Amino acid sequence: MLATFKHRLAVVIILTAILISLFVWYGSLEPDPDVHRYPRAEDLIKDEEKYVGQEVEVGGRVVSTTPLTIEIEHGGDTRELYITGADEEPNKNDRVTVFGTLEDENTIAASEIISRPYINYLYMYAVSVAAALWILFRISRQFRWDMERSLFIKREDQDG
Repeated sequence: MLATFKHRLAVVIILTAILISLFVWYGSLEPDPDVHRYPRAEDLIKDEEKYVGQEVEVGGRVVSTTPLTIEIEHGGDTRELYITGADEEPNKNDRVTVFGTLEDENTIAASEIISRPYINYLYMYAVSVAAALWILFRISRQFRWDMERSLFIKREDQDG
């Protein structure tokens, strides 16, 4: 067990650095269909001509249903792509993930579409906030913060 505040702080800093470096490493991976890493939205926004005729996997918000058009984004850049061959008919503002072949710079021939209604995201965030508040309430009722030792201590008035 880590006994001092300095040791705990060092462990937190090391783990945070490892987490950040994993994000950077994952973001630096190039598309490689042989290992099922297909070009994504950021690749299509940077250099769409390079991926024409290749399989791609992109996700975005539906901006039009006739024809099916999604908006992809990366950083501050956005593009609209037309989707052909779609079996599903998502509603406007739904989030979709499209897997298919990039026919030209603006069109994907979809082989599979996964649609998630917009209301699912609202529900997900509402449940997450409620759960976080419930956990904070439970922690504050059962533990107290000891400033001298910099750790949580079980309250004495609790049965246990």
